Amino acid sequence: MTPLSVRSWSEARLLYPGVRDVAYLDTAAMGLLSTRVRDAMTAMVEGHHRLGVASAPQWYDDVAAVRSSIARLVGGRPEGVAFTQNTSTGLAIVANGVDWADGDNVVVPAGEFPSNFYPWLQLRRRGVEVREVAMVDGAAPVAELVRAVDRRTRVVAVSAVQYSSGHRYDLAALGEACRSADALFVVDGTQAVGAMVVDTGLLGIDVLAVSSHKWVLGPLGIGFVQLSSRALERLSPSTVGWLSVEEPFAFDHEPRLAADARRFESGTENAVGIAGLGATVALMHSLGPRRIEDRVLDLADELAELLSSVGLRPLVSPDRSRRSGIVIAAGSEGSPVSLPDLHQRLLAGGVRCSLRAAGLRFAPHYFVDASDLAAVVDVLR
Repeated sequence: MTPLSVRSWSEARLLYPGVRDVAYLDTAAMGLLSTRVRDAMTAMVEGHHRLGVASAPQWYDDVAAVRSSIARLVGGRPEGVAFTQNTSTGLAIVANGVDWADGDNVVVPAGEFPSNFYPWLQLRRRGVEVREVAMVDGAAPVAELVRAVDRRTRVVAVSAVQYSSGHRYDLAALGEACRSADALFVVDGTQAVGAMVVDTGLLGIDVLAVSSHKWVLGPLGIGFVQLSSRALERLSPSTVGWLSVEEPFAFDHEPRLAADARRFESGTENAVGIAGLGATVALMHSLGPRRIEDRVLDLADELAELLSSVGLRPLVSPDRSRRSGIVIAAGSEGSPVSLPDLHQRLLAGGVRCSLRAAGLRFAPHYFVDASDLAAVVDVLR
């Protein structure tokens, strides 16, 4: 089987040994690694082990190829892709890179995941106002986010998919509003990219920050940002190293910063992580991003119906375009059932999911099949 030959879901499932022993419905916490990701990382380590610096030229070619592959996945450009450690370091590029002035503001949903909230809070000491928009039924209303924007708004920051509810934002509407207000539109894509199609160009996203270890099904400790031309013009790197420049091996005393997103990569790359990231993105291209999204949404819909059949209350939007791969299940009105107890039963029964404030959180990816969903019902009945 060649690296690009996987087309069926049954073939794809064979690449994930982790599903043999458990029903893995916890991708929103951490995704599984495929054998392809494992093999790509192992090959990189083996080359380093045997060849040392002699293996470096191949690394550079591979890094460039992965950069292009990521850009294609998210509707961006290779020159706009910078590798990061995770979402937090990606968002720090914005928080530390804008030339803030006293009285500027950031607009952000009040219930955001900490990675997309804590960095903005730190700006208060620089005189920046953090405008929190209250969440209603698991999301900040788009109209309220837009209403909070004014001429001093420099950034509007949201998660493409809310980790606590599974709500998928209308990013196109927010992107249009940010363009009108001349604010940077910053999106935490970690709970979306890899499962949902996120096209930064079509949606008007200026900065998309992603960690690979969730829906991208990649390694820990590697992520990326996709920056628009507008973001590249406005953001300055807060950390500059030898790889941030146009000609790293010239070792100039007064170098020119790289004209593209490489200026935000300060030092030696995480070659092993990038190799794994490249392998999983290549697999997604093989399967088809739109097919993956349809598959994940279909699995989530089927799971929601099954959860209803065992007396739980799935908290999902009636609008499929606002749904994601995350399904939150709350207890029925007046039910004495303890969700923490149910969670422990599920774990003991070989079903991986998470317990969050709103309820049990399930997150099936494309490698899940009907037997995994049936396992949930078998445990809960």
